[in-house]
Amino acid sequence: MTTPFFQTRLGLGTWPMGEDAHSEAEEVSAIASAIQMGYQLIDTAEMYGSGQAENLIGKALKNFGNSARDDLQIVSKVLPSNASTKGTITACERSIKRMGCEYLDCYLLHWQGSYPYEATLEGFIKLQERGLIRSYGISNFDAPDVNDWLVAERNVGSPYQTVCNQVYYALNARGIEYNLIPLLQEKGMAFMAYSPLGAGALMRNPKLIALAKEAGLTPAQVALAWVLRQPHAVAIPKTVHPERLRENLSAANLVLDDALLKALDQIFAPPIQKKPLMVI
Repeated sequence: MTTPFFQTRLGLGTWPMGEDAHSEAEEVSAIASAIQMGYQLIDTAEMYGSGQAENLIGKALKNFGNSARDDLQIVSKVLPSNASTKGTITACERSIKRMGCEYLDCYLLHWQGSYPYEATLEGFIKLQERGLIRSYGISNFDAPDVNDWLVAERNVGSPYQTVCNQVYYALNARGIEYNLIPLLQEKGMAFMAYSPLGAGALMRNPKLIALAKEAGLTPAQVALAWVLRQPHAVAIPKTVHPERLRENLSAANLVLDDALLKALDQIFAPPIQKKPLMVI
């Protein structure tokens, strides 16, 4: 099952790529390998490596033709400090230039800043009208923030609709299940789970390792399939290792049985009250 906008439910995250020049060749190779394996979604941001992650994507895309770009959905994000109307447009143009991709499939406000949401939305609308982005969304927005954003969207009379909210969600970070996921589902918005492997912590959890082994799966496959049990969820794990790329991609087609889901709830309890939105 795909989301209301995204054509795939598992993509490649690129944070924190681009922060070490010595890793460039490995990271470019990983992005290119992901595309070859069939990844159809790549997530990045102007913040990652101060634009270098986007440069890496651009270098990887040069290994393919325009046809490969047509099969991809590329997501990037504008920093709050750049999120004025003019700043949003300029930042997007820079991101597109770094990646050499002509347009972005989705452009997100990375988190809330000092600029009014209306200013950022005006920038998004102008970008979409110019064909530089196909859609827009938000990131790191909790439920009240989503509602405020949607009010601003109505205030500017946007002819478009916010398609997603990208947030931290993993077995060890379940707080958004309490009221944020239900709100996004009510509004018809997808949510993108960044760091769905718990920033690596889940891969070292002995109880998860044991459960995964019993099911004939890896901890990463269980953790990703668990995220994707949610309707309209997209997971964007990051790795530069080819074997892990294949392992992660295979999770897109896995369905965990009820017994395994109940066992996971025993280890990683669902929220019973509202918690602050976790951001990493």
